[in-house]
Order: sequence, then C-alpha cells, then structure tokens
Amino acid sequence: MSKLKKIIIVVAVILTLGIAWKLFRKVKDTEKLKIGDTSLKPTKELKKFTDLADIFMSGLKVKGFIEIRNFSGRDYNLSQLNIDCYTPKTETLLAEQTNILEKNIVLRAKQTTNIPLEYTVNIVNALMMFKESGVLPADATVWEVISHPAQYWKEINLKKLTMKLKGFIVAEGINLSINMDYPLYD
Repeated sequence: MSKLKKIIIVVAVILTLGIAWKLFRKVKDTEKLKIGDTSLKPTKELKKFTDLADIFMSGLKVKGFIEIRNFSGRDYNLSQLNIDCYTPKTETLLAEQTNILEKNIVLRAKQTTNIPLEYTVNIVNALMMFKESGVLPADATVWEVISHPAQYWKEINLKKLTMKLKGFIVAEGINLSINMDYPLYD
C-alpha cells in the first residue's frame, strides 16, 4: 500500500512539473510576440472642402495594416483577430472590421507580419469622431459644418482626427491586447 502511495505521489509531482513547465514556456513566448507599427489611412484624401462634404454624406473608409513582431524561434498560427475602432474620448464604437481574414496567417519566427485592416465608418459615427477629436470648431454645430463646409474649411484641423483601436489578437493561446489612439492624418 505504501508503494502505491509513493508511485501516485511521484506521478502527481511529474504531472505538476510538466504543467508548470508548459505555463512557464507560454509566459515566456508571450513576451516574444509584440504589436509593432500600425498604418491606417483614409482611402480618400481631404484636400478641399468638397472632400469633407463627401465624408459627411457617405462616411469614411479606412485601410491599412497592423504589424505583429515574432521574436521567438518558432512559428505561430493566428487563430483570432478582433480590432475595432472607437471614438477617442467616450470610446463609442465607430466601426468594426470589414475585412474577414479567410486564410490562415502564420507569424513566422524572427519576422514581422503585416495583418491587413479595413474599416467603414458610417456618416453619423464619422461626424461624432470629427466632433470628439476636436477637428470641428468648438463654436460650430455639426449641422452648421455640414450645411456650410466652405465657411469652416480653414478652421478644420485634420491633424487632430484620431480614433482609438481596441481589441485583441490570439495566436495559439497567446493573447495580445490592443488599446491605442491612432491619428489618421499626421
């Protein structure tokens, strides 16, 4: 009976050490996957006030990518990607990803992988983003800017236009959180 107890204790210790080692490696691997640069740009440049009026009439489309850097010695398969756009201050949802990634994305060892992102911000949310970012003049209502865009064009500062990216990326059980403010016009 005492031999059976010893065997059970040895097996339990070995299993515990195996699980602890696996968790340790997962934590170490998490440190080796990092979020890199993000590049998002509106598909339509705002060069004149008619471009601004078009955004206020049809919404804003944004395309780009997010970089994932793999500093480890092994490849990882991306299993889940969820990054949405929010307003910078109140964090109201502006847009969800419109591009669905159908193929498997592999994060190659010791390489950087660019993951494409695409968003369509509807008219109401585009107006809310412009107002909350401080792009529109503080003394003007959104309706005044929409109805008289030429009058306010010189007061509009596009360098303030930002959106907040929030979400996560999961690669083989490793979760990378994303929570960053992103300026659309540098």
